[in-house]
Amino acid sequence: MAAPTPAYPLKGGPQTRWNMEFAGKAEELKPTLHRWPRRPQNVIRFVEDETQYFGIRPSKIMKTMQDFEASLWARKSDFILDFGIHMVGYLSMRLDSHGSHMDAPCRLRLTFGESPFDVTMGMDNVKTWISTSWLPDEIVNIDMCPEILRMPRRHSFRYLRVEIIDMSPKCKLSFSDISCECVSAIGPSDKVDAYAFKNTVLDRIDQVSLMTLRDCMQTVFEDGPRRDKRLWLGDLRLQALANYKSFKDFNLVKRCIYQFAAIVREDDSVPACLFEHPVFTPSDDYIVDYDALFAVVVYDYVEASGDIAIGKELWPTVLGCLKKALSHLDPETGLFDPSRGDDWKFLDWQEDLDRSAGSHGLLLYCLKATNKLALLLGQEPPHEHTAMTMTEAAKALLNDEGLVVSGPNAQISYASAAWLALSGAFPQETARTALLKTLDHPDAIRPLTPYLWHYVCEALADVGCKEECIKVMEGYWGKMIEAGADTFWECFDPENRTNSPYGDVRNNSFCHAWSCTPTYLLRGKLASNVLQDQVPKATTVEELDDSWIAHTSAELEKV
Repeated sequence: MAAPTPAYPLKGGPQTRWNMEFAGKAEELKPTLHRWPRRPQNVIRFVEDETQYFGIRPSKIMKTMQDFEASLWARKSDFILDFGIHMVGYLSMRLDSHGSHMDAPCRLRLTFGESPFDVTMGMDNVKTWISTSWLPDEIVNIDMCPEILRMPRRHSFRYLRVEIIDMSPKCKLSFSDISCECVSAIGPSDKVDAYAFKNTVLDRIDQVSLMTLRDCMQTVFEDGPRRDKRLWLGDLRLQALANYKSFKDFNLVKRCIYQFAAIVREDDSVPACLFEHPVFTPSDDYIVDYDALFAVVVYDYVEASGDIAIGKELWPTVLGCLKKALSHLDPETGLFDPSRGDDWKFLDWQEDLDRSAGSHGLLLYCLKATNKLALLLGQEPPHEHTAMTMTEAAKALLNDEGLVVSGPNAQISYASAAWLALSGAFPQETARTALLKTLDHPDAIRPLTPYLWHYVCEALADVGCKEECIKVMEGYWGKMIEAGADTFWECFDPENRTNSPYGDVRNNSFCHAWSCTPTYLLRGKLASNVLQDQVPKATTVEELDDSWIAHTSAELEKV
């Protein structure tokens, strides 16, 4: 297998050192996607309601879909269809003209809505620092009817708004046979364990987690099926954890691990994300913490699957992925110093976050995972001394009040407290006190994304605060469901419905992989606290979907 030609020249930085053996193994593991149809459930409109998170609520405008198919639509008219569940797939429909001869083309705007905002705000005047070509609308021209319209692009949506921008005034349109051909690596007949939880909120959180994960499981674990439609390392780590407790598709995780191992750069670092199309290509994005987390991804996989062989095969890659992060350690203090390199340190999209202490905890966490992987592989743990040094150095990050502080301004943040707790840098009681005090501190920097909220929740569970973890989960992911989530979102600010890392909420992803981990915690570390019965009942994914559609239909009937 020859090294692919990159889809575009990689910008700056070390170049890729292709491992075509790993690339070939990844290609052999590529899944055949399942395909199944879904049809709209209701015709709706949104009306103002400030009691709702988005400030609007849906209302049915037709009793049945048969009424809709019998309806005629003139120029300048529009309608919104509700499919009752989030989907990833390809839209098709039949259009017929009625009246005089169709003496001018019909121009349609189709807007594919993951959230109510998508189909109510419009897609004009969007001010965002990422490309507006991600916006989920399409302009289609139909020369003559009848016509079967099949959209070639894959979309991610629950709602579909159809606007008849213009057409001949002499005729009207009818729409029928509207369908979405859904796609995923997980099919309707695939089995997943269903648990009885102690309250409905947790049951819904688990169900929406599964639907989020399923829709992101394509030929790779995509970060978001609407945006960015690619594989990111940090997202992969959380998706894989959720997968181990639910769908158990070990081959898809293995494929993604091999893909990253195939594109290690000349300095042994691993890129933050990769592209499948038009050819397998590494991104020029690099994130220090994602690079280090590759070691944890491999450890998690070996532990969950028992596949010792891949651990041995990728052991050199695991050792290499930590080099960049280790180069940030100050030789005098033993602390992680972000200023010792210009590369991106992420942790969260929260702009005000100081990343010093959180990065120290994350790196220590990765070193300890590498040491545990070494023991599984029969190797000598390579980072025991460095882990001890970093653990001793972390004492300087605790202030007199027992809070973790970060950076020159001694910032208090959830990220710092969570990652230092997860790393085991402090005795459990010390970590518990620091974490709980941080959650109660009025000036602590809170997470913006479910990505960091996951690590806060996992830290709470690890230090023995399981009830507090459940409260956080109910108050964050549960609030997302109250707000109308069918799949969990890329970012969620309960106090600001238009908050966006990108400057405009219309470029947010409302089905995002890094938000699916409640199912991992609920079925794992929190199981004894949240399950009515530890013995699950096998159910199909189709049954899971049907129950959600029944739920959303019942909610719509209430209003």
